[in-house]
Amino acid sequence: MKKSPRIFAAAVCLSVIASVISLTAFAEEGSSSDFDPASDTVWSEAVYMVNTDTGDVVYKKNENKKMYPASTAKIMTAIIALESVRDWYEKVEVPYECFDEFYSGDPNKTDVSNAAIEPLQDNLTYRDVIYGLMLPSGCEAANILAYNIGGGDMNKFFDMMNAKAKELGCTGTHFSDAHGLFEEETYTTAKDLYLITEYALTQVPHFTEVCSTYEYEMPANSTYPDGYYIYSTVSLINPGNPYYYYEGAYGVKTGTTDQSGRCLVSAVRRQFNYVLVTLGAPQYDKDGEPYEYSYNMVDHVNLYNWAFDTFAMMTVVNKEERITEVEVDYGENASHVVLTPKDDYTALLPKDIDKSNIQKTFKKYDHITAPVNKGDVLGVMDVKYRGETIATMNLIADSDVSLSQIDFYIERIKSQLGQTWFKLSLALFVILVICFIVTHTVENSKRRKAAENEKKRFENYAAHRKH
Repeated sequence: MKKSPRIFAAAVCLSVIASVISLTAFAEEGSSSDFDPASDTVWSEAVYMVNTDTGDVVYKKNENKKMYPASTAKIMTAIIALESVRDWYEKVEVPYECFDEFYSGDPNKTDVSNAAIEPLQDNLTYRDVIYGLMLPSGCEAANILAYNIGGGDMNKFFDMMNAKAKELGCTGTHFSDAHGLFEEETYTTAKDLYLITEYALTQVPHFTEVCSTYEYEMPANSTYPDGYYIYSTVSLINPGNPYYYYEGAYGVKTGTTDQSGRCLVSAVRRQFNYVLVTLGAPQYDKDGEPYEYSYNMVDHVNLYNWAFDTFAMMTVVNKEERITEVEVDYGENASHVVLTPKDDYTALLPKDIDKSNIQKTFKKYDHITAPVNKGDVLGVMDVKYRGETIATMNLIADSDVSLSQIDFYIERIKSQLGQTWFKLSLALFVILVICFIVTHTVENSKRRKAAENEKKRFENYAAHRKH
């Protein structure tokens, strides 16, 4: 029968004991449904919580403050590893170099979390080491990945981590190691760590599969000749933990050092999907004694319960809603057109929202000349919640309005009557008409006289012929 390393068994037992104490104390303070981060304690120093279905940040606290990530830095280590390795069943080298710093006497790098990997072990694949990195938070696993992917130079791997952070838009993050053990030049922010995690969960192959796994079987070594199991340190995904297990949770990573406090990144999928980053939850009380419970776990349980109890998707704007009207000049079949939103708009809002806190303000054309086509954009509307704009939407015509040719040309003529050029043209036209009439009258008079003269000559000629 394969065994778990003793260190992991002890950790699991302590976790369960701590969970009992933690949730008992929390229950005495009030049920999760009564929790409100606006008035109740959020223990972590920095927090960033996002509904990833909508992109809404539902809670934040010191989200841009410089913090030490501890082992949550291994999320980036996993990203680089999973994106760099083509065949994760390929064998890795495990030199002593990957273990040396843990025996250097640096108090920040002794007695670290590990995956029970042994120096020179020759039966490990990238897959084994990545699971060893993410589940028990193996620091030696981090160095093994950095060594192999960096071509024997771990600094090259750290450069890759920093380049990826910059690519993802992180402005307050830097890595000088792959495991997150305390170093001044390894730091991040809650917001940056969210960007890193969201990228890992949505864009990196196998990442979600790995971080949502609670138990993994490792290959044999000299200490465990029959192989052994490693377990995730994220109690939220431990189905055997009756206190912290959270339905729908799927990872992601814990982290703890004296300098960072307790850190946790997790994700939960129920009716919505949330990603929550907390950094700097306290380890020690005011007397310097270690707490017997994990306030980072308490924060996550509290905040998830609060979010699921508080928020719902609501239709704020219906595209059939009649917002306003625009007058239409020269319309054949209507004198105005109704404006409606181009699309429905739904938003994540408190379930008990006061609808009076939602305002709709718009700008539109005062009037427009026909023809108007259904769907023409004739205005724009801002949707505001408590004075803050949450959406800007186009307003469109809800029907066609054709052009009345008669009305159009009559109005055009009327509009030109007062113009100087029109008056001059009209005067010239009248003069021309008068000239034409005078000329025509004179010509007619001449023609009549000529006709009369011709008639007389004919009569005289006829009389002469008769005699």
